[in-house]
Amino acid sequence: MSGIPGNLGPMPGGHASGRMKISNMAALSQNLDTDALVEASVKAASVPLVELEESQARLESKKAIWAGLEKHLEAFRDASSSLHLEGNFNAFKPVLPAHSGFTVSAGNNSAIGHHDIVVESLARPGVAVSSGLRDANKSSVLNIPPDGAFSHGVITFLVGDKLVGGEYKTVRIDQDSGFTLNDLAHAINSARIGIHAMVMRTGSPDAPYSLSLSSTKNGLNFSVAGTEGLGLSFHTVQKASLAHLKVDGVPVLSSSNDVKDAVPGTVIHLRRPTGTVPIPLSIVHDRKKITANLAKFVKSYNSLVGYMEKFSGFDKASGRGGPLLGSYTVTEIRNRIGTALTRASGGENSRFRTLADVGLNFEKNGHLSYDSQKFDQALSSNYQGVVDLLAGTPTQPGLISGIHGMTMEMTNPANGPIYGEQQALGSQGQMNQKEIERKQEEIENLRERMEEKYSSLQGVLGGLNAKQNYLSQQIASGTL
Repeated sequence: MSGIPGNLGPMPGGHASGRMKISNMAALSQNLDTDALVEASVKAASVPLVELEESQARLESKKAIWAGLEKHLEAFRDASSSLHLEGNFNAFKPVLPAHSGFTVSAGNNSAIGHHDIVVESLARPGVAVSSGLRDANKSSVLNIPPDGAFSHGVITFLVGDKLVGGEYKTVRIDQDSGFTLNDLAHAINSARIGIHAMVMRTGSPDAPYSLSLSSTKNGLNFSVAGTEGLGLSFHTVQKASLAHLKVDGVPVLSSSNDVKDAVPGTVIHLRRPTGTVPIPLSIVHDRKKITANLAKFVKSYNSLVGYMEKFSGFDKASGRGGPLLGSYTVTEIRNRIGTALTRASGGENSRFRTLADVGLNFEKNGHLSYDSQKFDQALSSNYQGVVDLLAGTPTQPGLISGIHGMTMEMTNPANGPIYGEQQALGSQGQMNQKEIERKQEEIENLRERMEEKYSSLQGVLGGLNAKQNYLSQQIASGTL
């Protein structure tokens, strides 16, 4: 019996033991679920970690909400950028009869006015064509068959008028470049001398392929001044010419059929001659473009207000407030924008002093309504008055110019109010993450300690079980 510690339970003679009965050792060893004990301890210790992770998820959700608010503010800022300057209202459009022989693009620096246009002729390039060959990729352009490294061909052009700044330009082909019609076209184009070459199929039965040459600029004449070693002849099929037109009786010449600034701020795109009867052209304000810009401004404002209401309001039905309820930043943004839009502007003597005067009204829910017909009537009756109200005057900022400056400040990526909120949430999130990692490490250490502890206990219980079996055998055999 030496080496068996503790009380061995009831001994012969009925003496009681002060500890666990030996008969219970096996049950304890067999029924002890150490994995469940470890998991229960880890679960209890993980409660603070779960709370931290839930807090971190709420922070991330809040960061996403602030990012969404920033995007709505940026959209509102961008919408105001198309209305905050007087130049934004310099939207013009041309009015002219259909099938006029030309079209017009009006830029922002155009001016209101009426003009009479006569298109006498269009600008054209000079064009020349060569004699034909049977094949564009096989037939040689040389006047004798190529006989090795000394074979070559040269074509010389006079680019421009001979007496007014004309220049001679030479293009050479040889064994390296090749001697076909396509090779010659490639060599001319690669030389970049102001002449474009292309191989065209003319349909002639015996020699269907010719080289077509044209000046790269309208009004630029050229000619083939000479050739060496080439079996081609050239003739001019079209003389280069400038566009000729009259604007309000004033002759205008242009090397392009897109005539810039003959009518200030516009481009006249010539399509065909118009004859001798002048075509009327009027440049007027493009009110449709401006009303569309204002509609975009109203839509972006309402979207911004709706977003702030969604995440900072209180839902009576559920009894819950939004994640941004009570936020000073949201309140400040809402109040500053609302104050800026409801103030009077436009000058004391102006017909238009508030947004309501031009068709924009605040509804009970804080959203803007837009009467496009009233706004268009305001533009039609007093265009400059609307511009002064929205974009401002040299002495007083307009309603939308004030909004633009304010939203530029609010969306500043370095020090805007939303940036500050995001920075604060980011710092808090970093602290939370460090604490989460510390708790995770702490729980992992606890798990390891518990598993080691219960592993040792299992070993002890296993030894006791073996001793119990030994004693039981001794008792059964009568030894004890």
